[in-house]
Amino acid sequence: MVVKALRAEDRKAASVSQALSRGLHLLSVFADAPVWLSNSDIAGRTDLPAATVARLTKSLTQMGFLHYSGSRRRFRLAPGVVRLGYGARSETQVIEVIRPHLQRIADRFGVHAALAVLDGVEALHLEVCHSSTTLVTLRLEAGSRVPLAGTPIGHALLAALEPARRESCLVDLECHHAAEWNVLSPQIEHGLVEIAGSGFTLSLGGWHPDVHGVAVPFKPSDQAAAMSLGCGVPKGQLPLPRLKELGGELVKLSALVTSSRENSLPVQ
Repeated sequence: MVVKALRAEDRKAASVSQALSRGLHLLSVFADAPVWLSNSDIAGRTDLPAATVARLTKSLTQMGFLHYSGSRRRFRLAPGVVRLGYGARSETQVIEVIRPHLQRIADRFGVHAALAVLDGVEALHLEVCHSSTTLVTLRLEAGSRVPLAGTPIGHALLAALEPARRESCLVDLECHHAAEWNVLSPQIEHGLVEIAGSGFTLSLGGWHPDVHGVAVPFKPSDQAAAMSLGCGVPKGQLPLPRLKELGGELVKLSALVTSSRENSLPVQ
């Protein structure tokens, strides 16, 4: 009887875990989709059965994570998701600390400056600052994602990880980019070597032929998630010496915030 009870509990736990996983997967499809999605839209994007999608959207609506429009017969994200997002942001005050510094660098060099964190095989931008004096910067905002492999900000993120975690990520990246791995792997290795030498990695069109970028690893505390600081600029906007100077400024900023014991830092 005890064994049967334990097995029943295991099945129940597995069912709850599967439902949670499916619910989170369902919510994630709204990130790169139109504002409003129908059940059939969601089913097509998730490969979940239509009946499962209907049950999940009903539950998520009741919980305040989705809003249903009867006139549109579609769903959109509700304030419950926004609260979760801001809760995640508020777990670390580093975003508020880093923002004025990123803006200062963006204005000084006329670039796009960003703080990124690991998100699967991508780098998720937590904060983005654009130059207030330059008309042309990259069209990336907070919430944007770029590949880990082949981008300076992604390579810097890999450098910020503990060795075992980095190796695990590299395995995932190799599986994800199997067809391109013979090209991407040397780029990643080059970026890690650059960071070990100068503290930053530089790319002249490696990710996109018209984009130059520079990035540094960033881990503000032992408890914080691995992050990276990066800047991007259209090709030809900054000469190589200026890009290297920018890399040095990012290294200084990373060290400044990491060594600070305060919740906020003065803008210099």
